[in-house]
Amino acid sequence: MHKSVLALTVLGAGLLAGHAHANNACLLETKTTVMGVPLEVKDCIQNSGMSARDFQAQCNGMSQAVVSMGGPPAQITFMAACPTPFQARCDVSGTARSIFYYYKREADTMDSLKMSCEQMMRGTYTRGTLR
Repeated sequence: MHKSVLALTVLGAGLLAGHAHANNACLLETKTTVMGVPLEVKDCIQNSGMSARDFQAQCNGMSQAVVSMGGPPAQITFMAACPTPFQARCDVSGTARSIFYYYKREADTMDSLKMSCEQMMRGTYTRGTLR
């Protein structure tokens, strides 16, 4: 399975798992192999209006998404704000009350990430300065 599809699957599973917690941001990190493909995830979710309970549930759901594909749960670090610089950001604060930040994506997955943000999640995509 292609890395961009795996990464989008992780993101989608997390969105379906619920919403998230209010330390304002949660950084999710893991390294694993899913279906024979090495996968390194370093993503952050910024709370944009959810209750603390819903935000924590979203972060926990995203952490467990990799487990459903046979990997270990992502480590969650709660913080005041997602780190900068970032590779890309998907602002879905108008619908999902979240802003997603991405840090360790392969260059060849950036186009699919943009498409996922704009078309599937109905968000606003911003390319960051981190390469």
